[in-house]
Amino acid sequence: MWRIVHLTSWLFCLSILGAQENESPEALLDALLPNARKIEEFDRLVDDLGADGFKVRKEAMDRLLEAPLIPDRVLQRGLKSEEPEIRARVREVIKQGGIARSEAVFRRALELLAAGEEKGLLNKVAAVLEGGLTVNGALAARVGSKISLPEDAELLGRLAGAGSTSARRMAAAGAEAIEEAGMGILRDLLEDTEESVRMQAAVGLANLGQIAGARGLAEFLDSESAVARIRAWEGLQALTGRNFGYSPIDRPDIRKAARQKWEEFLKGEFVLKGRVGESRAIALFNGRNLAGWTHYRRGNEVAPNEGTWKVEDGVLRCPGEGPGDLRTNAEFEDYVLVVSYRASQPVADGGIGVMMTPREGQPAVGFRRDGGDYLEVQLLPGRSGDLYKIGGFQAKVEGKELGFAQRRMREVKEPLNEWHEMRLEVRDGLVRVYLNGLLVNEAVGHEKPGRILLREERSKLEFRQVTLLPVGG
Repeated sequence: MWRIVHLTSWLFCLSILGAQENESPEALLDALLPNARKIEEFDRLVDDLGADGFKVRKEAMDRLLEAPLIPDRVLQRGLKSEEPEIRARVREVIKQGGIARSEAVFRRALELLAAGEEKGLLNKVAAVLEGGLTVNGALAARVGSKISLPEDAELLGRLAGAGSTSARRMAAAGAEAIEEAGMGILRDLLEDTEESVRMQAAVGLANLGQIAGARGLAEFLDSESAVARIRAWEGLQALTGRNFGYSPIDRPDIRKAARQKWEEFLKGEFVLKGRVGESRAIALFNGRNLAGWTHYRRGNEVAPNEGTWKVEDGVLRCPGEGPGDLRTNAEFEDYVLVVSYRASQPVADGGIGVMMTPREGQPAVGFRRDGGDYLEVQLLPGRSGDLYKIGGFQAKVEGKELGFAQRRMREVKEPLNEWHEMRLEVRDGLVRVYLNGLLVNEAVGHEKPGRILLREERSKLEFRQVTLLPVGG
């Protein structure tokens, strides 16, 4: 039997390769949808995980681990098996199974749909999502908005009840696209347990002229997420033309008074004057993986088999095997960078680097061991906000050349095991450093683009948000 399944898996891979060459979103989606024969073979393999013979069990396990995509209903059946051996091995398949190729193909199909004009494929997109593949929520929303038709209302309602956050965001965006037919879906999703889904629903309702949408946005003015606060602030300004002195990057105590003014205003009668557009905020860390980042140690890219940064439950965890850094693939200039971090030990050492310029072809030794020049903002309980010049980076503090380090100008409480917010305002070479809303340091560097990085020392740190708000132009 294993030979038959191996052939099925091989043919499945060939269908994916052919679809990739074709670059048709429908062909890519079709390649990901398992037919009845594939499902039957997968079911047999799951049953073989409980076989008496070691060879049969091993062959079944190998085939399942190699499979590009196993339908979720097959895995769920295995998890509910009466045999504990099958349940344990299915959990291992879920943990280690190789679905990276399928997720890449799915992502490509959605990118093509988001960029094109093709409609009528929501049923196939939904089937892939229901098969267990995951996708970035923002991409899912763009696709839902682009391809949904009024006749998809029932399907969007089904996606609104899915367990996947991305599927529900797609439902909200699609419901906005079909306007009146999607109102009920949006109202239901305004009560969703996930913040990102509620935000999508609030934006949708507001853009369809519903006061409930604007009022829903007010919830996010006090969100722990800088991205959500910025999105709500931009949206409410566009909808009402009001401001009330609110800034999403102020300290919570300062934001509170302005937020209360917004809430009082939104309780009364008002007219929506505009629409919520695309937010300028950029989530450099997407909460799911290291997309957009590359891990380096001593200036060299870390190999896949080495210990690297991990994402677990939406938290980015530093492995603490440095010196090294996790740096953005892109360069940025003139921005506000908001980083939410947490340390569990008083000696937890790390940092945030800005204006980084890689030093190609030069030895990574001494203070050039990172293979680049940049300004580092220290992350270390009791010292967070101190500044360090790394490599050949040139900076001035109070008009004087920065020798190597500059202590922060004030003390700020940093309790262990609590989330703290470091905000860096970078504009025209000036860097201002705020810890939990308090100005703690500033320096003047160069006026040109550079990469952003998170330092890896010999300590473990956690990051929840890495958000960038462009301020240039």
